Amino acid sequence: MPDVSEALRRWLNERLRRWREAGEPLDPEALGACLRELGVPEDEIITARRGSEADIRRMMARFGLDPARIPLAFLGALRDAERVCGHCLAVRRCYRFLAAEEPRDAARLFCPNAELFDRLAAELRPPQALDFQPPEEAG
Repeated sequence: MPDVSEALRRWLNERLRRWREAGEPLDPEALGACLRELGVPEDEIITARRGSEADIRRMMARFGLDPARIPLAFLGALRDAERVCGHCLAVRRCYRFLAAEEPRDAARLFCPNAELFDRLAAELRPPQALDFQPPEEAG
């Protein structure tokens, strides 16, 4: 993610954390500007489920993904996945899955982000070694 967006994300997360924990007032103008820069509607922040950011990172780990290694081409899709996770209704099933109580393939039955995580895992998988052997030259 570009440095500016990452800095804004950190700023927003810190402000929201302090706001939730201490009831500290959050400047609505600054919040609105930050959210517009990130491309996130304000109502999504207000209605998002707490803990969803940690949950999506845990889900990515179950798929063998490291958020720090996501290719730039997937960042927009990952941002959308974070928004979907924050409003997902399958939280209990997700927590059972994250606790490794269900097989890895079970996520495809309930997680709207499973297909994206599959594509990311395929993208990040090292290329398979070729079994092809060139023919020996006639000599």
